[in-house]
Amino acid sequence: MPTRIEKRTQAFFKAYSKRSNDALKDPLVEDIDGVVASFAPYFVEASPAGVQGGKNGWSFRRMIPKGFARYRAAGGKRMEAVGVEVTPLDSSNVMARVDWEFDYVRPKDGKAGTIAFQNIYFLNFADGDPKIFAYITPDEAAAMKKAGLA
Repeated sequence: MPTRIEKRTQAFFKAYSKRSNDALKDPLVEDIDGVVASFAPYFVEASPAGVQGGKNGWSFRRMIPKGFARYRAAGGKRMEAVGVEVTPLDSSNVMARVDWEFDYVRPKDGKAGTIAFQNIYFLNFADGDPKIFAYITPDEAAAMKKAGLA
């Protein structure tokens, strides 16, 4: 039986996934406030390109629509979390392995496809609401290049 924190993490990613997916639809809906509210005041990203940290502020807010625009320009049609595995770490932190699917129609030739990948997120519940404070991603640029999207 899932714990309360596991249920809240599942619900968090259901909403997070919906925001990502809605930003690729026509007409698009970009819930920038919802994305910003999903992150802690400071957060860290790790990928094959290295590790970087950032402040959840105006610069981050301005980057969100640019990221969604990049996915749409690559032919993105759907970005959905299709699986979430939650590992409680203590009473206020969890790790979540989230399986994503990115559906696209390649702009240059109309070929459709799906890129499946997994991100690992670390969430904190200190203020009551889950907030992403760190995440680990695969090499997104390489996956998009392999699919002929970059």
